Amino acid sequence: MEQHWLIRNGNTRLLVVALGWGADPRAIGHLTPDGYDVLCLYDYRTVEPVPAQTLARYPQRTLMAWSFGVRVAEAIFARGTFGAAVALCGTPRPVDDALGIPVRAFEATLRGLSAAGDLKFNRRTYGESYEALLGPRQAEQRPLGTRIAELESLYRLAQTPYTPALDWTRAVAGGRDLIFPPANQLRYWGDRAELIADMPHYPFADRDLILRYLGNE
Repeated sequence: MEQHWLIRNGNTRLLVVALGWGADPRAIGHLTPDGYDVLCLYDYRTVEPVPAQTLARYPQRTLMAWSFGVRVAEAIFARGTFGAAVALCGTPRPVDDALGIPVRAFEATLRGLSAAGDLKFNRRTYGESYEALLGPRQAEQRPLGTRIAELESLYRLAQTPYTPALDWTRAVAGGRDLIFPPANQLRYWGDRAELIADMPHYPFADRDLILRYLGNE
């Protein structure tokens, strides 16, 4: 698992962003909330806890977890770690016919990953943000083999029984999410969920929404 500081300026507030599969810090490079240090987690070929001392110096800590990052966050953080935790376009049951990505759809994606299939997946994930984030820079992504290994690791994690560890305060579901069916997200989160009708699977294009959940708007 990679840990990348997007901002580390000695602020007293910390935002931890657990990204989804295949993503890297470019996905949130525009997200620079005032008064926050920002730590980005990604590349889950291995999954290990963030050292306690990394978080301890921040009296105010917020988690935003996207897609498979929701399940990863459940695996590496303990209850009480964050004052607020927001799930974005994902659930702690990421491969599940009723509560996440349907099993057959996920396994078909894993079996069919190739350069062409990867491009199709990214277009479905990022929607209208694809060209700005990845279009001209598709070749700069981590090698496909490492991302396949990451997805295999996440599948093993998804199949591991667990007891919910985090107090999720809110969840956001995208009405145009082509990866995690919106109905499954709403079924899991119930009244904690907000449905954004025109949002694709990628939530960070709506910077105002992210700032609102941080209390900065």
